[in-house]
Amino acid sequence: MKKFATGITVLDSCLGGGIPAGSLVLLIEKPGAGAEIITFQFAVEGMKRGESVLYIVTDETSENLMDHVKVYFPEFTTNEKFTLISFISNITNDARAFLRSSKHDPLGYIRKILATSKYDRIIINNLNNLIRNYDEEEVISLFEELSRKVKNDESVAIVILVEGAVDSRIENTLKSIADGIFELDIQERENEIQRRLKVIKLRRCMVPKNVFRYDITEKGIRMESLMRVI
Repeated sequence: MKKFATGITVLDSCLGGGIPAGSLVLLIEKPGAGAEIITFQFAVEGMKRGESVLYIVTDETSENLMDHVKVYFPEFTTNEKFTLISFISNITNDARAFLRSSKHDPLGYIRKILATSKYDRIIINNLNNLIRNYDEEEVISLFEELSRKVKNDESVAIVILVEGAVDSRIENTLKSIADGIFELDIQERENEIQRRLKVIKLRRCMVPKNVFRYDITEKGIRMESLMRVI
């Protein structure tokens, strides 16, 4: 079975090489846990391997996103294998009207891309902005289309969802559709910020019985090799 390395060595080792092809992974984070940086690392790893990457950002400009990427991966350069799409451009004060306008229809645009293009790695950062501005059934339908897409293409998609920012019913529906769920937690303990990743489910893969502690460093995510069994 083909697997896609995340670029986080400890996690890839525990997953038997990475995320199985055909997987749609929901990355659920508490604010500040670093999900965005994990997607950067996932994209950079794909580029290193000569794979095609589609990165969709819903809440900031392409320029701001790339500036953030280069904080951790200053050597990263784009080429024809990397496609970056932002839904924030000349934004008006009325975000809902802007997103729903006929000239700028994010859901329709994503659907068109999924129907006409093939990528090895697909990232949506993040889903919350679409849920806020679209009917929930439309967003769920898109999520289902993405699930079918990665299975047909034997690719992998990672989608960020901020925990507690959407209705629990919607969140549970997305969880049921996803092939994988990674939960990212952040806590303050003994005057230290601690971050942890837990794999809740991952189809076609043995789910680790561990909580992985990780840090955000100047080179991206560094995960401790010593893990705590839950």
